Amino acid sequence: MVRKKQSSSSPCKAEGILMRMGKQMATSQKFGGHWTEEKLNIFTSYLDAYLIALQNQKFKKIYIDAFAGTGEIETSDGEQHLVGSAKRALSADMKFDHYYFIEADDQKADELRNMVNTEFPLLMRMVTIYCGDANDKLAQIINDVDWRYNRGLLFLDPYATQVNWTTLVDVSRTQSIDVWYLFPFSVLERMLPKNGKYDRWEDCIDRLLGDSGWQTEFYRKDPQLTLFDIFPDETTINQGERLVKDANPEHVKDYIISRLETIFPCVSKHPRIFRNVKRSPMFLFCFAISNKSSAAQNLALKIADYILKNK
Repeated sequence: MVRKKQSSSSPCKAEGILMRMGKQMATSQKFGGHWTEEKLNIFTSYLDAYLIALQNQKFKKIYIDAFAGTGEIETSDGEQHLVGSAKRALSADMKFDHYYFIEADDQKADELRNMVNTEFPLLMRMVTIYCGDANDKLAQIINDVDWRYNRGLLFLDPYATQVNWTTLVDVSRTQSIDVWYLFPFSVLERMLPKNGKYDRWEDCIDRLLGDSGWQTEFYRKDPQLTLFDIFPDETTINQGERLVKDANPEHVKDYIISRLETIFPCVSKHPRIFRNVKRSPMFLFCFAISNKSSAAQNLALKIADYILKNK
């Protein structure tokens, strides 16, 4: 496949809409649903186990939260008030050597900074908060850290399609970071129309999945003949062959995991699917390991799979 050059500064329309919604929610920090607590519990369980597993290692431990928010969450249905991932990481009994928080919204970043200063004053010198695009700031962090002497845990919890595939490639190249990625399953589904007319979303999907292989993976030539096929006119000919979508949710899930496996040496085969009240898939919570050590992979995967299967 010929890979297109993507711009990290040009979000697709779907992402742009959700990002604007996120800005409107800056103070109340409302998002998610009944599954939000489940997601946070899964991640926190791994975080605690990760710190225990590395407590006697010579490596320094780094935590990165690329969509950190304010530290507090009220679900969009108003039914739950939750401690967010950033505050959970800081509250863990065992500590990281450094915490990097990234937040695109100025107001949220200020609230996060205030939360750290007032509730975790002893950790202030160990915390760096960046305000800006997660892809850009992650690239900066990755370049600034010497990964020969550090190990990292990364939480990617975007609103929609903000995470570029090239960012995941950069993470995998560190060979030192474990990553939990909340993949925007329902957004991808909406960008894959049944009639194959995906032109408006093509660049966005390529940026999300890394190349255009999804086109042949999820679409096939329409086997149904119509009068337009038998007696084509100039308009029909110019439109090319008609395509139909050939992808159920399980197929899409397997493809996402297979794509992650092209860049990460180890990926869990048991991602958690979070569904809405109608049981439609909303997000796919994926776990990947960049470390090439089989011992490190076996330990991390054993912990992650146990949590994903039982939590």
